[in-house]
Amino acid sequence: MEPKGLPAMSSRDDVVEIHQVLALYGHVVDDHDWDRADQVFAADFVFDLSDSGRPNLHGIGDIVATFKGRNAYAHHTTNVVVTEDDDGTVRAHSKLVCFPNEGPPFTGDYYDVMARTPAGWRIARRRAELRQRKFFD
Repeated sequence: MEPKGLPAMSSRDDVVEIHQVLALYGHVVDDHDWDRADQVFAADFVFDLSDSGRPNLHGIGDIVATFKGRNAYAHHTTNVVVTEDDDGTVRAHSKLVCFPNEGPPFTGDYYDVMARTPAGWRIARRRAELRQRKFFD
C-alpha cells in the first residue's frame, strides 16, 4: 500500500490533505469525473461492500463499472476524524449522507485506510456501513 521511503502522517498538512481527498470523493463520483479518480483512490484500492451483501470492488475500473449509470446524485462526507495506529496505519472515520437517484436518502459511516503515494494521500481501502434508525430512551 505505502511505497517504501514515505513516512506515515507527519503533520497537520497531512490531515488537511486527507480531508481534501475525502471531500473530492463526492465530487468525482457524483459528477462521474473518472479522469480524476486517481486523485482519490490508490491504485490497489478496495471498496469493502460486505455490509450490504455485495461483492467488494477492486481498483478504479471496478468503481467506474459499478457506478456508471446507477449512482447517487449527491454524496456528502462529514465529521471526519483522522488517526494513526501504532504501526503507522493512517485511518479516517467519517459520516456519509447519500441521496440516491432512486429511493430515500441514507446515512452511514465510512471507515478508510489511507495510503501516502508519491502523488499524495489516497484512499486505499474503504468500508461503508449503513446506519439504521435508532430510538433512544
